Amino acid sequence: MKKLIIFLAVFLFADPLFTINEYRKAVGLNPLEENPSLTLAAKWHTKYIFANNEITHIQRKYGRFYSGKTPTDRAISCAYESRFVIENLSRGEKSYNESIKDLFGAIYHRLGFLNFNINEIGFYRLNDIYVYDMGNSFINEACKINGKEKSGFAGLCRDKNKIISKDVFYNQMKVNPKVVFWPYNGMQNTPAVFYEETPDPLPDYGVCGYPVSISFNPYYYENKKINLISFELYKNGKKVQKTKIITSKNDVNRMLKKTEFVLFPLERLEYGAHYDVKADFVIEGRIKSFEWGFDVEEKTIPVITVVGTKGKYFIKPDITYLIYFKPLDAYDKLSHLRYEFKRGISMNKIGYKDANTVYLNVSGYPGKTLKITTDKRKIILVIRK
Repeated sequence: MKKLIIFLAVFLFADPLFTINEYRKAVGLNPLEENPSLTLAAKWHTKYIFANNEITHIQRKYGRFYSGKTPTDRAISCAYESRFVIENLSRGEKSYNESIKDLFGAIYHRLGFLNFNINEIGFYRLNDIYVYDMGNSFINEACKINGKEKSGFAGLCRDKNKIISKDVFYNQMKVNPKVVFWPYNGMQNTPAVFYEETPDPLPDYGVCGYPVSISFNPYYYENKKINLISFELYKNGKKVQKTKIITSKNDVNRMLKKTEFVLFPLERLEYGAHYDVKADFVIEGRIKSFEWGFDVEEKTIPVITVVGTKGKYFIKPDITYLIYFKPLDAYDKLSHLRYEFKRGISMNKIGYKDANTVYLNVSGYPGKTLKITTDKRKIILVIRK
């Protein structure tokens, strides 16, 4: 019985639908159900990406496994009747859980998973490629009905002239919370860093801290005037000075809605630290304030922080370390990793943890040295007892 329970827990955690719904549940959003048409659309797009080696939401008509130019076109080609389709995708991760975790760090993709108006999803994995297509079952079912509505929204169905009533369109939104925060209040093990996504919300920065977002439910706020007064981040009670706020007014990609607000820490968050968020808005002439907090993941593996381009650091044999190279500028990422050592040292493992961090484990006698160089740095590690 114990083995069965353990196996079931691992199976559920490995299921992408379970993982996404756990994330949505944490902020009070409705769960998603799998839709076979959306899964088929995700499958064919995954095949397209793999066959053409293109990480894109837009397919070329003459590419291999072409199934539609846009996510909407692909869903329609797979017997989905609604044109309300949101697509997320990633490449390079080892599992669905890693993919979903990375996508929640990428702000546009995060807001896709946390959309107030979705209730179904399709997903597919091919090697290290992951595609997720999301939609709304109420809209999809209404698109199948032959009746005509006098007022509502057009352009949501296979037949673009068909009108979907406002009641149907807002049916899912109205049962969801008025506001969603991410990281949510009390969140543990929050990732420390954000790199890049496509399109890139911070083209002037190659690496920064994990973004903080506030989303207002359009059902309640779409027609209200929302003015952001302040949006601040505090680490252990001290204000984080280097941040950038992005709204629909200054979003270079014009993807944020007027109900979505994002704060980017311009330096990675500190492992194990507690952060608080304070945000003030004026909504329809009234002040609305929010405060919440979260904790950044702790590293059980020892971390050595390298500041500057040179240095000497001490390590113990047969212990795995993270070597974090603090970025020299907004674009700084490690490249051309090399290591040198002489007889008396054996390399058990070494590689990239992320774009600024290396992991390693070595064996050797006290006093033996290991030299690590990258394109901009050179450090020496000395083994001690």
